[in-house]
Amino acid sequence: MPLHPLIVHFPIALLVLGGIIEIVNVYRKSDFWNKVGTVLIIIGVITGVFSLLTGDGAEGFAYEHWGRSIHDTVELHSLLANISVIIFGLLAVIKILFKHPNTKFQILKNITVRKGLITVLIVILSISGITTLATTGHLGGKIVYENQTITKNTK
Repeated sequence: MPLHPLIVHFPIALLVLGGIIEIVNVYRKSDFWNKVGTVLIIIGVITGVFSLLTGDGAEGFAYEHWGRSIHDTVELHSLLANISVIIFGLLAVIKILFKHPNTKFQILKNITVRKGLITVLIVILSISGITTLATTGHLGGKIVYENQTITKNTK
């Protein structure tokens, strides 16, 4: 049994919740929720990387048990998983650089960025990340559950 199905649910929960908090916090403007959203996204990206690393084992397991006919679905699932982690990773970097007063980066001292632009970018990345992550999860479920039924019926 591959490790991937055990790990994958952590980044899904953390990133979706973090993304929702980011979107809601556009209206609430709470410093507390700003920090919570950032922490959830950072931890979600870290666990997402572990999930990506365990994906190859799950891919081998899937091909071994259900054949190569699922290749296209597996590859799309893998691509969207990578895109999801990249989107949320970019979101984490933007949050750290522009939304936390405790960060002191010399590069950003002389750069003036409109707050509204960063806020819009955070919302766009949150929605995009949640969408790609949901699609990734749907494809993962499709790979497992549609093929599990086929395997059970052929035994």
